[in-house]
This record gives sequence, structure tokens and C-alpha cells, in this order.
Amino acid sequence: MTDETHESLPSAPEDRGETLAAEGIEEVLVEHEERLTVLQGSVEAMGQAVEELLASPPKKTPAPWNWKELDGEKSVALMEALREWVDWINDRYGVSDSSRIYGCWYRHTPVVEELTAAWLSWRAANYGHKDPVTDPASWHRDTFWPMLERIASKPWGLSNCHTEHVDPRPSFRNSTDDKFTEFLAELGAKEPAAA
Repeated sequence: MTDETHESLPSAPEDRGETLAAEGIEEVLVEHEERLTVLQGSVEAMGQAVEELLASPPKKTPAPWNWKELDGEKSVALMEALREWVDWINDRYGVSDSSRIYGCWYRHTPVVEELTAAWLSWRAANYGHKDPVTDPASWHRDTFWPMLERIASKPWGLSNCHTEHVDPRPSFRNSTDDKFTEFLAELGAKEPAAA
């Protein structure tokens, strides 16, 4: 055998083993890359789900403006924020008694609820937009002016508080009368309706 013949012979078994090892490594790398792609998609989906949960809390979680569910400290913080907005509204729109929220507004719980709703609607109309929208105009037409008229004219509102605060609640009536327990007993004793 000459040197030329020797060079053209197939590679030695060690070289073939290296080739097989390289092919095996390449397969493992491709498989790992596929798994990483799947994992990356899963992580992105979980991140999106967390963002959505943070943006809109679960339905059982009370909103931070839900007066019924607030404790003392949170009530104070919300009332202070609402007061800032009411003061701004009066400064901006309160050019006459008919367009002004009277100073005892915070003593009227229905008025507080109305103002809270109007404030939240105002925030939604005026924050978070990059392009011009009609939300502020709709807020004035559909929320603000009707709300202002309601709280100024209704007996539960500020209609009697022109010079000083007048509590509109009839203090002699309970929210729920003493017949409620009997009503519940009767309700519980009823037979279920036949299907």
C-alpha cells in the first residue's frame, strides 16, 4: 500500500465515533432549544395572566372605592382624595350656588356615593389616553351635570342645606323592621317549587 492509498481509505473508527458524538450533541441541542421555546412561551403566557390579574382584580376583591368594604384608614384616605377632587370641582365649576357642591357634602352618604362615582368616571375619562377621545365630553353630559342636579335637588342630597347642614334621614325609622326575623322563618319553611 502506498501513502496515496492510505489517505483515501475510510476514516478510522475513532473518527466515526467523534462524528456520531457530534450528531448526538446536535440532536440534544435542537431538543433543548425546542423545550426552551415552549418554556419561554409558557413564561410569557403566565406573565400576561399576572398582568391581567393585576389590572383587574378577581371579582371577589372589593374595589378600593367600595365604601361598604373599607376600614377606617382606607376610608380616611379615600375621603381625603375625594375632598381634593370636590374642592377642585368647586373651584372649577362652582360659580353659583346651583353649580356648587355645598360644604357639608361629606355628611350625606348618598352624596358621597354619587361624588365617588362621578370622580371615578372623571378619572377614567381624563387619564390613560394618548389620543383625543370624547370621554370628557360624555362625562360632562352624562355624568357630571346630571349628578350635580341630583345632589342639589333631591331630599337625600343637599337640597335643604343652603345655609347650614340639615340631616335628611328620618332617625325614627329602622333600616329593617323587627318583622324581618319572622319573614326569614316563613321563607325558610316554604316547600321548594316542583320542577
